[in-house]
Amino acid sequence: MSNRNKASKSPDKSVLKIRTEKNALFGTIKVAIVAILVLIQLGIQIFLYSLFALASGVYALIAFILSFISCVFLLSSNRSPASKAVWTLIILILFEVGFILYILTNDKFFFRKNRKRFREVFAKSEPQRKQYDRPEISDARVKEDCEYLRRMGGFTPFTATDTKYFPSGGRFFDDILEKISGAEKFVFIEFFIISDGLLLEKFISLLSEKVKAGVDVRIIYDDLGSRSFSLKARKRIVKSGIKLMTFNRLVPVVNVVLNIRDHRKIVIVDGKYGYTGGANLADEYTNESRLYGYWKDEGIRAEGEAVDGLTLMFLRQWDFLTRKFSDYSPYFRLAEKKDNGFVTVPFSSGLDRDVFIAKELYLNVIAKAQEKLYLMTPYLVPDDALFNMLVNKAQSGCDVRVVLPAIPDKPYVYIVSLDFASRLADKGVKIFLMRDSFVHSKVVLTDYCAIVGSINIDLRSFYQQFESALYTNDGGTLQSIGEDFEKTFAECEPLTKKKNSVRNRLLALLLKVISPLM
Repeated sequence: MSNRNKASKSPDKSVLKIRTEKNALFGTIKVAIVAILVLIQLGIQIFLYSLFALASGVYALIAFILSFISCVFLLSSNRSPASKAVWTLIILILFEVGFILYILTNDKFFFRKNRKRFREVFAKSEPQRKQYDRPEISDARVKEDCEYLRRMGGFTPFTATDTKYFPSGGRFFDDILEKISGAEKFVFIEFFIISDGLLLEKFISLLSEKVKAGVDVRIIYDDLGSRSFSLKARKRIVKSGIKLMTFNRLVPVVNVVLNIRDHRKIVIVDGKYGYTGGANLADEYTNESRLYGYWKDEGIRAEGEAVDGLTLMFLRQWDFLTRKFSDYSPYFRLAEKKDNGFVTVPFSSGLDRDVFIAKELYLNVIAKAQEKLYLMTPYLVPDDALFNMLVNKAQSGCDVRVVLPAIPDKPYVYIVSLDFASRLADKGVKIFLMRDSFVHSKVVLTDYCAIVGSINIDLRSFYQQFESALYTNDGGTLQSIGEDFEKTFAECEPLTKKKNSVRNRLLALLLKVISPLM
């Protein structure tokens, strides 16, 4: 599974590939139908309001006042500066309907009930959380990061935990399947993308056997991300006794909730092993199928006390979706303590909190990097604060390197990413493009810590999606990640002006205007 040049030739795989491609097509059609219905609904609303505006001069005055008020609320909100600029422009240019568009895409209005439900879940689960001794942290930089995560997100810093880094999706899932095969109590799974294919077949077969043995198996998937997750596969999973929950079903209703997705990747086995990373449960992540050349991905495993942090994340999301409150006590303190004094902090980021945890932690970590700062990401769409921080570190003598894919999966985002990358390269940041590959890894490595998880360096991950990651200063893991970066650098070529053509630069100027909305 982990071999880069592995190819599938067996008839069974060929049949499954055709079936998977059909399911992917049906999933794409489903998303397209929803998008068309949303656009039609939005067009009808704008048309009716425009007719009313033309018929009534009073409406124009009211619309101008409401648009002005909307701009005031917008500029005082906690949205990113780039998003504020774009929305202010939209509201003022389309003042007759601009305020309506702003309201329809404002999470304060349409995600308010969900936030309230999250607060209820947090409040109910807080007394069930196990209390852990606060570790002694000698590194002042690590201590500051842990204090931020504890104060702003309630995330516990753990010791007595071993971590293991996986430099490919194949190795990541090999390890997960091995640990699931020995599961005795429970298996919790949460992915943005679950897709029909060889990997899913392995999971269904193994998990079905585990359910028969009395293991509690639960799966959460995102409805938009998992558009290639067929109804047939879902019925098989439910029929086998696996509990299945959908995050944010796609419905043709015009509001911001459609854009809020569960991008997390979490697997927990018996409370002893916890996983997160960039890889989703689909064949391209293990290179069983090739969509964009070789797929470079990652994952990380926690073994020890820190698994409880991932378990808490999953159970809270499960309670939010089921609208029920669970007894968490059977799922904590099941892992064997490890003789490891390094710190590991599982954390999440998303609209369940009022603070953009991932974005602020990245700024904190980047600011404190001294000797090196390596980043691996499929998308590079930073806001001004992050962009300027990267430039500042490079110009201060820190070795700042960013690895991007040479083959894009989303061309319009890639054009913007290359433009940002080119501007960073002009300021001293070293940009690497991995040859013949799509880099899907989301890794930050500095001289004192690392972050491995599902967080892209773009505004969607920072402001609109639910994400998961591990923060650690485990020396062995930092070394493994460093070795992966060095191997990856050898398979890359530096970004040149030729790579970002004049045409792409001009197109990037237009796309960057809407990049905060991507």
